[in-house]
Amino acid sequence: MRRILIILLCLLILSSCFDYRGLEDQAIMMGIAVDLEDEVYTLTFEIADIAGAENGQFGAMILSARGETIAQALQDAKQKLHKEMYLGTLRVVLFSREAVESMEFAPFVTHLLHDLQIRNSLPLAVAGEETAGELLTSHEREEQRVIVSNVLGEQLGKQSSTAPAPTIHEIDQVLHTDGGEITLPLVVTSEEEGIFFAFAGSAQLREGRLEKER
Repeated sequence: MRRILIILLCLLILSSCFDYRGLEDQAIMMGIAVDLEDEVYTLTFEIADIAGAENGQFGAMILSARGETIAQALQDAKQKLHKEMYLGTLRVVLFSREAVESMEFAPFVTHLLHDLQIRNSLPLAVAGEETAGELLTSHEREEQRVIVSNVLGEQLGKQSSTAPAPTIHEIDQVLHTDGGEITLPLVVTSEEEGIFFAFAGSAQLREGRLEKER
């Protein structure tokens, strides 16, 4: 996991879209969870804790932001960070059932795709828990330095090797097609020791709406 994160940070520095400001001026985003409750969006961000690295291993920080729209929640996050968000290192974006069924799901996917820093292969998943945010915050961080989004991204990659998951580009195309249908992995926390997440089937989306799960 440490090797993958080091590679990601090297790509960040070498990327043409990186503006060569110091890493301390960038918020290195690793994961985002999107929740909707009582018509208020909550975005939970997992951010690489570069300043707190120990023995070459990075931990993570959690930031929550809220707004009546996803755009307002993003603005709230920027105001709290006092830094520029760097999204090229994102490993996963999670959505609650309510967020998937909201009118902002498809526009947000499009926004992610057309941000030049976003990887076309960025995986999206639906949270099988009550909220998507708890998937990023449910594991104890005191005893081991771990970036949860990195772990989940790796597990999604392994799952995709047998049942290829659609890319964010493919998802965006389907969401803007009449009658389009797409299947996303349904993720829950795992009770098994040493394993953070488990896959509990899939969420079937049609025209941006959650139709059924299997």
